[in-house]
Amino acid sequence: MQTHVEFTRCLRDCLPLIWSGVLSLTLAACSGLEGEVEAGSVTSREALLPGKLGPSGEVVMVVSESLWNRGVSAAVDSIFLGPVKVLPQYEPRFDVVRLDPSEFDRFWKPHRNLVVFDIADRIDTQEPQMRVVRSRFSKGQIYVEVKARTAQAAATLLLDPVQGEMLVDLLEEEEAKRYAQWFALDRNEALEERIQQEHGLTCVLPRDARLVTSDGGFAWIERNLTRMKGGQNHDVQLGIVLHRTPYAGPADFSMDRILARRDSLLKARISGPNPDSHMVTEFRLPPQYEEVSFRGGFAAKMRGLWKMEGDFMGGPWTSIAWVDEARGQLVSVDGYVYAPYFGKREYLREVEATVRSFAPADTKINSP
Repeated sequence: MQTHVEFTRCLRDCLPLIWSGVLSLTLAACSGLEGEVEAGSVTSREALLPGKLGPSGEVVMVVSESLWNRGVSAAVDSIFLGPVKVLPQYEPRFDVVRLDPSEFDRFWKPHRNLVVFDIADRIDTQEPQMRVVRSRFSKGQIYVEVKARTAQAAATLLLDPVQGEMLVDLLEEEEAKRYAQWFALDRNEALEERIQQEHGLTCVLPRDARLVTSDGGFAWIERNLTRMKGGQNHDVQLGIVLHRTPYAGPADFSMDRILARRDSLLKARISGPNPDSHMVTEFRLPPQYEEVSFRGGFAAKMRGLWKMEGDFMGGPWTSIAWVDEARGQLVSVDGYVYAPYFGKREYLREVEATVRSFAPADTKINSP
């Protein structure tokens, strides 16, 4: 961690940041994590801000070392360094960098995710509180202010099962949105148009996405990437599997039915490189099921592991299922990752961003 800080300080000294100055005007923040942003000229204000800095998944904690060692560090580790759900090996939900307040200068202020601790015995810190501000110092930034009278009080606030988990969930969702925004800058509009015409769904697909097959309410989209590690190139595969079927009722959203339908579909349609190999759900680590709100309605969100029956392949997957009421169809969109030589966290966020970009379109479906 210290090496990272010193390296970034070196970058700061070598590459002066072009910065328009910190505006005294701040974007109105919510009183809690679920509050609404107050009305105002957000767009015009954001236009004056620089772009956010820092790698995806990194959170900078601005707090002195003495306070950090008095309980804040343990609380941060507990919620931010917890394992990413359902990955086959440990990967932290976030990478944490601690920064001393004296080092919190114009180089660090535009960072994508900031948690700034204000710990002092004052009238306004007697009750611990957490405040979230969007785009305070840079476009798309999440700035979190934690106020408390003591370090222990701040740690207790972070460890609160509601507040702490909501904060981490907020940051994870924000990172997925950022990937979607990134894809939208260079998208495969031709493939998006085909998906809309053949499946009645809009989506945001990266330029390098290619269609493997699309027929009978089914589509398989892949991104084949090459990444360097250890002086060698390695393949990474990110995939999207779309399936539409008539909606029969609420029982279609049960975990057992979703998994049975998923495995039947994967066995029939997703083949591996070896003869008779096909994708299936890996049950040695049980899939996780969650009921969520999506596009203004009910949806079932799942995460789990997949493996290739008859081959040595596997990795994580994420999915969401909802009802296209206009067509009376249950829509399921899966995203999977195959990256045997790399961490899976960021790739999983990439496919989740693509999965969550799908939405019903006011388009008549043209069956291929």
